[in-house]
Amino acid sequence: MRKPKLISRKGTAASAPTDDALLAAIAQSDITAFEQLHRKYFPKLMHFARRITSNSEIAEEVANDVLMTVWRTAGRFEGRSKPSTWIFGIAYRVAMKQRGRNERHAGNIELDEGLVADGIDTEQTVIRSRDLARAMAQLKPEQRAVVELTYFNGYLYTEIAEILDCPVGTVKTRMMTARRHLRKILNEGEEVTAPNEHKVA
Repeated sequence: MRKPKLISRKGTAASAPTDDALLAAIAQSDITAFEQLHRKYFPKLMHFARRITSNSEIAEEVANDVLMTVWRTAGRFEGRSKPSTWIFGIAYRVAMKQRGRNERHAGNIELDEGLVADGIDTEQTVIRSRDLARAMAQLKPEQRAVVELTYFNGYLYTEIAEILDCPVGTVKTRMMTARRHLRKILNEGEEVTAPNEHKVA
């Protein structure tokens, strides 16, 4: 396995490097670039993987595996998509390999503290958050991934199709199915509308 090679920092950058620049540097074994990418993406990958696996321990393992894969294969990134799309594509495939473990932990629903807002209605917020966590856990991993990428990461359907390696129509179908199941599980009559469902390019 290729190991990170420590490269000293030369000068101070005028602005933060782009993801493309970071990947190019990582391909040259630049540990500083890898650390920057790690700080930026680890929390996002953890959140995404936890949505898929419903388990924080497994999610952390997935996030670490993804970033080490990025370290080993950064040179293969061809720039045909956004770096984040490429990275989340790796994350989706790694997380899906955990489906067996995910099913064994299906009864262990973890509350996403990020969904709980401070305020006088905290108790009701916690209840709603737990209901949402349970509802999300009942979705198929493929549907959960679409909901996570749309609502919590702001990806367009075309980008999600690249990440999941499927047609845009399949993404739309999974979203419609997920929304229908969530409404049924949560017993809410309000329409659940994806923020970018009408934007495909």
